[in-house]
Amino acid sequence: MLQRLLYQRKYRDSPFATLFQYYRGPEFVALDLETTSLDTKQADIVSIGAVIIREQRILSSQCFDVKVRSTEKLAADSIKIHRLRHSDLEQASQLEEALPKLLDFIGPRPIVGYNIAYDQRILNRFCRQLYGFKLVNPLIDVGRMFADKVHVDHVGISPNLDLVHICQTLGIPLSGRHQAIDDAITAAMIYLRLQFGPRPTHAIPQAISA
Repeated sequence: MLQRLLYQRKYRDSPFATLFQYYRGPEFVALDLETTSLDTKQADIVSIGAVIIREQRILSSQCFDVKVRSTEKLAADSIKIHRLRHSDLEQASQLEEALPKLLDFIGPRPIVGYNIAYDQRILNRFCRQLYGFKLVNPLIDVGRMFADKVHVDHVGISPNLDLVHICQTLGIPLSGRHQAIDDAITAAMIYLRLQFGPRPTHAIPQAISA
């Protein structure tokens, strides 16, 4: 990728140099962000969860679980989802402190997640603002993996990619929904099940609007 080569030259003497190395190792990083909204151009990060996947194991002892200091954008609508209030984040890290640590944790590894393009866009926005670059890590979206592997009885109809439905279909327990570290671990479990387990044999099609 040309962008990676450009960054390798530009940031070769920076603390972020390892981000742009080519990676062929056995590890992946499952990632999830909890934010103040779904608008990638405006949302702020309130919680970050990440865990390393090595071959067929989730290294839960090697995880990244950090809350980020709240901003005025933290409103009631998002609090209902992730249940993080201003008072819960008063002693949390500043983003300028948390983000370099996250980037060091991820390194050049591929990033796994559910709707991971959303998380990538959020991270890219802040990385560009603070450091002048965007992430070049390969992305693996477990929803897309599920769609590619699952059998749907009705030809031409997309499978239901709701996270709850995916977990039910694959027999994966879903706990701590909208807690970043729990959602990252759930994404890691889905990835391992789809990558190394038997092919899912049936899924309910996505509902069609009348």
